[in-house]
Amino acid sequence: MILNISIKNFRSFKDEIVFSMVAESSKSKENNIFMQSLAQGESSVRLNNSALLFGANASGKSNLFNALFSIVKFITKTKTEAGKPIQLYQPFLFEENSKSQPVEFSIEFVNTDNIRYRYELTIGEMIVLAEKLYYWPKNKITLLFERVIPENPDALTHTGKPGQSLDFQPIPVFNNQAVLSKFGQDIPNEILTSVYLYFSNISIINISNYNMFSVFTSEITELLSKNKILLNRMNALLTHADTGIKAIMIEEKDEDSFVFPDEIDKGIKLWLKNKYSYKTVAIHNKYIGQEAAGEGELPFSEESSGTKQLFTIGGAILDALDKGKPILIDEMDIYLHTNISKMLITLFQNKRINKKNAQLIVATHDVNLLDRTLFRKDQIWFTEKDEYGVSSLYTLQDFTDVREDTPFDKWYMAGKFGAVPVIKSLENLFDDEE
Repeated sequence: MILNISIKNFRSFKDEIVFSMVAESSKSKENNIFMQSLAQGESSVRLNNSALLFGANASGKSNLFNALFSIVKFITKTKTEAGKPIQLYQPFLFEENSKSQPVEFSIEFVNTDNIRYRYELTIGEMIVLAEKLYYWPKNKITLLFERVIPENPDALTHTGKPGQSLDFQPIPVFNNQAVLSKFGQDIPNEILTSVYLYFSNISIINISNYNMFSVFTSEITELLSKNKILLNRMNALLTHADTGIKAIMIEEKDEDSFVFPDEIDKGIKLWLKNKYSYKTVAIHNKYIGQEAAGEGELPFSEESSGTKQLFTIGGAILDALDKGKPILIDEMDIYLHTNISKMLITLFQNKRINKKNAQLIVATHDVNLLDRTLFRKDQIWFTEKDEYGVSSLYTLQDFTDVREDTPFDKWYMAGKFGAVPVIKSLENLFDDEE
């Protein structure tokens, strides 16, 4: 479970920002909160099961998602090459000092072992400058490992040094490689590999990124084809959402069904096989006049954009609920009706459905979701960019004059919370054409 995320000098977040899923003391909407047990000696922590992020276009909303996505990729998916720049290094560029300064990240979370962890990472353009992992096994902060950097700044290798609680030899890593990545790829360790797996299990979806969304659709299709329980839940979700679909059928295609010309690249062949290895159809009722006349199939590719998005997002959400993991969705409202978006979010607020305390974080422009009957003040966050291009992050909880029964949506549109575009008068917009 995510507790806190801290970011400094990443894209538009020049100054340190902190995003938190820790719930305030308010007793409002208790279904939106769960008690996360912690290891012996630590008190339980109250966490929100969902959060919304609002802001004007280009205000920095996506940069929170980009930061976490980049960290996960750096740890779990990057194939490190010595001497190569670190793609995660994306400093604030519009200030002369910051564009060459380190980028800093920190994430505090609770793993499946109910122990609190904090991972800290500082990077430059070409090398990792600092890396530490802490945990609290018995209500006492303990160092699991830290990165040791040699005095020679040109050294190609650093050392992962274990804390006193871990029994393994110092680990050499490239100077542009995460120490934590070694425990998912090369070196098994019960504690550290579980932390690696925690990061690899975080789902982050950018709806507007076609390539990312396409990959997720393929992954969800494969998942549902092999998990009949989740497929049944998907069918129930599609029916509940009034899509007109009775059920989805997924069939894996035979290897022999793919025939390619000899000149096509092997990589392209593999990509096409992965993308089209499953046949998905939607089952609809058929009628003669108003009389039922059996069922008909429609290739799922012919369904509406909203239905196809619901399939992918809904599948990812069902998987997160099933595994009790965090899921972050950027621009979730694209193609989805407000009522469908609300339905998906409230799945996390239903304790019968969200038995494993999964968490959902959504960036959206859908003001209808600013519903005081559905969300607490500490679940609603805003990004705003100043005249210098610097983004700030704050929560509705920061406004002392806002109550839980305040009409959040009306106050937001009236500009009382900021984080809205300031549209200038159109009177002189095209004066140069006169």
